[in-house]
Amino acid sequence: MKSFNRRISSACVSILSMVTLLVYSDSESVTTNSEIEVSPLSASFDIDVNNVNAVVGDADNVFVGYVGKLEGTEYKYPVTIETAVGTKEVSSPYTNYSITVIDNIKGKLKKNQPISVQKSGGISQDQDVYLLYEGDSLPVEGRYYIFNTYNQPDGSILISGPNSNIELNADSMSEIVSSEEYKKYVKAVKNEVKSDRKRFESDYTE
Repeated sequence: MKSFNRRISSACVSILSMVTLLVYSDSESVTTNSEIEVSPLSASFDIDVNNVNAVVGDADNVFVGYVGKLEGTEYKYPVTIETAVGTKEVSSPYTNYSITVIDNIKGKLKKNQPISVQKSGGISQDQDVYLLYEGDSLPVEGRYYIFNTYNQPDGSILISGPNSNIELNADSMSEIVSSEEYKKYVKAVKNEVKSDRKRFESDYTE
């Protein structure tokens, strides 16, 4: 369909329909610095999102990136749901970022220039809650991350699911490459468990 990211198991509704993004979990909400609640979203994935070898094997690109700017939120795939006060139309949020690739661990994305990347999840359309998968987080401007991303059929790049952006507590490349997280992902790519799925080329490939 419209997005090809981490796949929900066949026992569940396919992630491609993005319906899962609209199902609120019963998990306790947490509060961000902006005091807007985060509503965790439940999903069952085809891969073990806690197995780093499986995560990098499923991803098309694994890279160190610097988040330059949050570019706003898009809302896709509207559906009508039942609430305690009646029906309501809700859409899945996708957060847009300008990110600079600093180092490619897997894949060959263009480096040292801002590229557009979209994150599955974000602020709801009525601006009252963040919708994110359980265990996931939104990248923050001005910080470095290791990103595990998916090339989309239209050439764009998607970040999706738990462990798709891992923050690095570093301010320089020397600090990054000496960090345990960086070393872990370099090793994981060498030992990746590659998933069997259709893959696409990014517009940002060198």
